[in-house]
Amino acid sequence: MLLFDDHRERCTTMNAKPVVYSIAFSPDSSALATGAKDGSVFLRDDTGRVSLLFEAGPKNQPVYAIGYLPNHAGVIVGGESGWVHWKFDGHNWKPTYPPSVRPVTSLAVVSERIVAFGIGQRFQSTAGTFELWDITAGRKLTPYFHEPYGVQAMAACPRKKLVAWTTGHRQVRVYDITSAKPIDFPQPKDCRGIALSSDGRLLAVAVDCTVRLYDIQKHRELHTLKGFQGPVAAVAFCPQGKFLLTGSWDGSTRLWDTTLGCERAVFRWNIGRVLCVAYAPDGSRLAAGGDRGHVVVWDAE
Repeated sequence: MLLFDDHRERCTTMNAKPVVYSIAFSPDSSALATGAKDGSVFLRDDTGRVSLLFEAGPKNQPVYAIGYLPNHAGVIVGGESGWVHWKFDGHNWKPTYPPSVRPVTSLAVVSERIVAFGIGQRFQSTAGTFELWDITAGRKLTPYFHEPYGVQAMAACPRKKLVAWTTGHRQVRVYDITSAKPIDFPQPKDCRGIALSSDGRLLAVAVDCTVRLYDIQKHRELHTLKGFQGPVAAVAFCPQGKFLLTGSWDGSTRLWDTTLGCERAVFRWNIGRVLCVAYAPDGSRLAAGGDRGHVVVWDAE
């Protein structure tokens, strides 16, 4: 187990708190990207080397979402100040900005060129949109969907060209980007986290202090995962979809068997409320970030 303190140690202002909102493994599982409330973004490889994309500062805006593009095409960072495509030129990371900048609540990488964005306010039920962008051309694609209560969280299944998102009005939508419109999964309460399995069969939704697991094709609920002592903020499938990692405000990260709907393990790291979790694409490691500025990475059993 490794505990990283980058966001906590490098917080330079009294008013900017190093809460870790977003975390993602690189496609080859060798690097980890993290983004925080103070605007800082770090990339750490498996040798321990750290690259700083954004440094914390008094004028920096929160980073809510982060994702690696396949084929070494770069990193996408989204937050209060919009989104940025970072590319590595062999020596340094350089930013490419879109033609228009609006606040991003969440993002999901669909392919090397296509990224889905939630536009709006992260913590308010205000009007927003779901948008697909060709980031290479810097062009918004159609269709896009207006969400009267905003987009809160997002996930993608690149293999099946699926994108799922949660709205600020207790709704989950799953969209095949080659089809006409999304499929809706109404929820009883607001949803903070969402995940799609790599084969596009399973959908996990964090609903208050539970997680609901769905069979997408059959449009039916398989299991409701319970036992949390606080709201669940983040969910992530292992590469094969057999296990689900969850992070909760109760300070726990839990591993679940998705076939049986039962808990396999509980981890309580010293990172505060868990706000983001990630599973390495090769299944070797797991990671979580919390509101104390820490990031923890541990080996899968």
